[in-house]
Amino acid sequence: MLWIIGSCNIDVTVKVERFPKEGETVLALESHISVGGKGANQAVGAAVWKIKPKLIASVGSDPFGQQVFQTLQQYGVDTSFIVASDKHPTGMAWIEVDKIGNNRITVVPGANADLLAGQILPKLVSLKETDYVLAQLEIPVKSVESSFAYAKRKGATTILNLSPSFEGLEVLLSLTDLLVLNEKEYCQLTKISSFLETMEEAKAHFFRYGITALVVTAGELGAFLSMKNRSFVHFPSPKVQVVDSSGAGDAFLGTFSAWMEMGKSIEEALKASVISGSLACCRLGTMNAIPDPKQVLQLLKNGI
Repeated sequence: MLWIIGSCNIDVTVKVERFPKEGETVLALESHISVGGKGANQAVGAAVWKIKPKLIASVGSDPFGQQVFQTLQQYGVDTSFIVASDKHPTGMAWIEVDKIGNNRITVVPGANADLLAGQILPKLVSLKETDYVLAQLEIPVKSVESSFAYAKRKGATTILNLSPSFEGLEVLLSLTDLLVLNEKEYCQLTKISSFLETMEEAKAHFFRYGITALVVTAGELGAFLSMKNRSFVHFPSPKVQVVDSSGAGDAFLGTFSAWMEMGKSIEEALKASVISGSLACCRLGTMNAIPDPKQVLQLLKNGI
């Protein structure tokens, strides 16, 4: 079973010719409103592989919250553990995408901030040692720490998508088995200026906490995997015409966690994940950009 603990938002995505400068107004080329949030997106990214992940999340007691429930159920996500908060409205994200696919994202946590350990842990009571628990950091860090501590006591495998990244995560990293982050987050936390030039030396920063595997996504280059005391292995991605890269990471994590839950090796999971992440760049948006598994499997079959 795959358990996902994370955020649910309403995403407002706008396509612009270029990002506005400070104090400047620009006209958008197009806009799109959809359900998003790293937790929701990754749950859908896993659900398309027909594994019905359980999502633990918090939304507002408002129409947007109802939209989240309905959308996730349509994709096959188990929403029985999503709670409706009376304290804050459903979280929102403002996503700007320029003409070459670069993005800027601002998130208003809203009800995501109300997802506390006291709500999460009772929902994990049926957790088994064969299960996987995936989380990100758009909800309170203490909630993720408590959830991972509980999962470790149960013998489950924890997967942390360290995004957004910030300092002071020593406790959480010590509870993490599989760590996934992008190259910018990797450089920020290890204080290096070039990922490709110094990635081998910098990885000790993470392995000192006892993680089993380190996965770094690197945009058009694909992803890199390092196990303890082993060098990074490169998993290249297929070349695509980038429309919007904002959904790539969540598509990657959804496929990665689903394939791990399905009993695939980490190498097999990463080969599929880099394809999913790349294909997600071909459409505007996040959740709606998650590719059809048939496309992923076809490219795998073709050896791309």
